[in-house]
Amino acid sequence: MTPARVAFLLPHFRAGGAERVVLNWIGALDRTRFAPVLMLGRVEGAFLDLLPADVPVVAIGGRRALTRPWRIARALRANRIQAAYSATSAMNLALLAAPTRVPRITSEHTPPAAFGAEAKWPLLRRAATTTLRHRASAIAVPTQAIADQITSTRVHVIRNPVLAGSPPPLAPFDPTRTHIVAVGRLVRAKGFDTLIDAAALLARTDTPFTLAIHGDGPERDRLSRRIADAGMTGRVTLAGHTADLAPVLATAALVVSSSRREGFGNVLIEAMALGTPVLATRAGGPETFIEDKRNGFLVAPDYPAALAARMDALLRDPASRTRVRAAARETAGHYTVAASTRDFTALLDAVLPRHAPT
Repeated sequence: MTPARVAFLLPHFRAGGAERVVLNWIGALDRTRFAPVLMLGRVEGAFLDLLPADVPVVAIGGRRALTRPWRIARALRANRIQAAYSATSAMNLALLAAPTRVPRITSEHTPPAAFGAEAKWPLLRRAATTTLRHRASAIAVPTQAIADQITSTRVHVIRNPVLAGSPPPLAPFDPTRTHIVAVGRLVRAKGFDTLIDAAALLARTDTPFTLAIHGDGPERDRLSRRIADAGMTGRVTLAGHTADLAPVLATAALVVSSSRREGFGNVLIEAMALGTPVLATRAGGPETFIEDKRNGFLVAPDYPAALAARMDALLRDPASRTRVRAAARETAGHYTVAASTRDFTALLDAVLPRHAPT
C-alpha cells in the first residue's frame, strides 16, 4: 500500500504549542501508512532543526493573505496531497478557502471566545469561519472545553502529544528550592506582563525567589523594559529560547503559567510528568486537566495580586507542593505522543477513505 501523503500547514515552525503538536505527530506517524509533508507560510523557526530528514518542507509564501488559498491549492496539487491539516486561525481560513477537494482537517488550539476577544477584525474572522467551516472534513481540538464552543458535528477531541513516553519515577523533591520558571512565546496572550507585576509584588515580602521566563517573541523588548521599570533586573530574567527544557523544569520550585488565554498548556504537562508543582491561571486549557490542590494549583487570570499571593503561599509551604506531585505525574501520563498519534491516525483513517485526492 502506498503511504497517504498528509500535509501539515502552519505560518512558520517557530517554537510554540501548535508547532510542537505537529512536530511530534510528524515524527511518530507510521511511515508505512503516511508520508508527511510540512507546508509553511515562512520557512523559518527553531523546530526546523528537529524535523525528521524524510519530511519535505514546502514554502507556501506569506506576504499576501488574499492569494494564499490559491497558493495552497497549487502546493497540495503539486505534492499529491491526500489529506491536509492546518493550525492557527489564519491558516485554517486559508486552507478552507483553497479551491481543492483534498479533505481538510482544521484545528483550534484556543477557546474561540477567548481568541475572538483579542483577534484582529474579530467580526470578519467570525463571519469567514462560519461561512467556510462546512468545508472542513474534521475539526481537531485538544480539550472538550474548546469542543463545547464549536457548533459543528465534525469536532474531534485529540489529546496533545506532549511526552515521548511514560513519565519517569518521581525524583526526591528539594523543599528549599526558590526558583520559579515560566515558559512560552513572548506574546500578550501569555500574560508575562502580569507575571512580572506579580513578581514585583512578591519581592515586597521576605520570601526569597528568582524567576526565569524561557521563550522568545515580539514582546521581548517591552517585557525587558517592564522588568527594569519594576526594579526586578537580576531577579527576573528573560532566558530566551531553551531547546532542552527538562532540566530547567525538573529543578524548579514552581512552574507558573500566567496566560490570559491558553488552549491547553503543554509545558505544564511536561513539568507535571517530572513532579514539579505547577501554578496556572484559569485561562481555558489548564483547568481541564489541573484540579486545584490535587494535582496542581489554579488562580484567576490577569490578576497580579492574586498570582503573587499564591506564589508566596506555595513557596512558604513546601508540603503543599509535595502533596500534588504523584497525582500530577499520573495526569501527565495520559498525554503521550503515542496515545495522541493513535487518536490522530484514527481521524485520518476516518477522513481519507471518503474522499478522492485532487
